[in-house]
Amino acid sequence: MQFTEYSNGLYKVDAAVKRPINTSNDTVTFYSPDFVFLETVEKNKLSYTRCEIEGAHKARQLYRKLVYPSQKRFEYWLRNNLIRNCPVTCGDAQRAVAIHGSSVDAIQGKTVNKGSTHVPTLVPIQVPETIPESHPNITICMDIFYINGNPFFHTISRLIDFQTVATFPSRSKTVLLRETKAVLNMYEARGYNVPDIHADKEFACIRNDVLPIHMNIADADDHIPEVERSICTVKERIRCTIHGLPFRRIPKVLVQAITENAVKLLNQFP
Repeated sequence: MQFTEYSNGLYKVDAAVKRPINTSNDTVTFYSPDFVFLETVEKNKLSYTRCEIEGAHKARQLYRKLVYPSQKRFEYWLRNNLIRNCPVTCGDAQRAVAIHGSSVDAIQGKTVNKGSTHVPTLVPIQVPETIPESHPNITICMDIFYINGNPFFHTISRLIDFQTVATFPSRSKTVLLRETKAVLNMYEARGYNVPDIHADKEFACIRNDVLPIHMNIADADDHIPEVERSICTVKERIRCTIHGLPFRRIPKVLVQAITENAVKLLNQFP
């Protein structure tokens, strides 16, 4: 069954089109106008008498006046005659649900957001001692790349090849400095020392703001080979993921998630 995209972005299948089965010449028609999988109030009323329908209407009016109790409690009040001189019976309350369904007002008013799951206490994974002993100083290479016009800030560290990626709204000095300091704080939190950073001329504006870390700025026609190679790898993973999706349009949020997931998986296998 082939689904085609509709004008509003949803996908549909035309049930009236004949299609072959397997490799034979036989055809089957997915078309049956006699089946409508909907229940209407008018159709439900056909199963009851006029007096029963009127009793159901009175039950629903009383249900509103009692400020929408639960159906179980509402029937308990009627069954045990807790409302004096009440013309509504427990059967009327049950028929009201059978005819009109559950009260939409009660569902909307009583539905609340589900509580978030409990976040366990973070136990950081210890970095193997051989890594900080062999590489106490980390050199970071960073650059900016684009996916469908969306800019991404990408870094990779020499020798240990740990990669990061982040989205940012603009390429202003404030944003570049903020993202650079976030990466530096991440390395320093795990006990690494970052003596120098390699980047292109776009990051020259923050050179004095990251002191005493030395920032090596590449020439105008030069690039940082480590980060350029890493960007090519990340883009390859992103293209493979997008071609494996059944969508013709990729929104910006999905592009960001695919990019972050590609870098995450690259870091999982050092």
